[in-house]
Amino acid sequence: MIRIEYATATEGFGSRQDHENVETQKHKPRWCAEHLPYPPVMVENPNPFYATLLMEDHAGRISEMSAITQYLYHHHLLNEHYPDLASLLECIALVEMTHMEMLAEAIIRLGGKPKFGAPCNQTISWWKGDRIYYGCGICDMLAADIQGEKDAISQYHRHLDAIDDKYVRAILARIIKDEKEHIRLLTEKFNKYCCKNKNK
Repeated sequence: MIRIEYATATEGFGSRQDHENVETQKHKPRWCAEHLPYPPVMVENPNPFYATLLMEDHAGRISEMSAITQYLYHHHLLNEHYPDLASLLECIALVEMTHMEMLAEAIIRLGGKPKFGAPCNQTISWWKGDRIYYGCGICDMLAADIQGEKDAISQYHRHLDAIDDKYVRAILARIIKDEKEHIRLLTEKFNKYCCKNKNK
């Protein structure tokens, strides 16, 4: 089950201090992310083209939206028999949600709108559930999750090459660090469950 944390009444929810605390903590790295602070979401200037590129990362075919839903599906299916792996997948999904939030904020600052789709031939290719890999077993799912992280890193690097905004580049570079950490952690689980029994 996904755990969502709420402020308690004793924390003064709604106060200015509470608002500042939320702003400070909302992008705090989780245990399955690279243990480095996230950069502030800023841009040098509005740039619709850069916004379009980030929309692909936000909710395109290879995107944070696709990663989140794939990890959650795998988390639910594997939770009963592989709770340690399910816990990791839950954590990674929450990290990807942080990435998605940062991208959405950057898209808005660049002058775009973080819709659940990516621009394609003067229109929007809307995100759909057939963009994730559902899989048919633990090893199949893990292999797909690892490949998904690699594909995401490749796309982020292509967008880094096309973007000349130091703030946006800092955001993408920091996201890449998390994706590399996810590959490391997922590979550990793959080696644990799949290397001894390829047919499991």
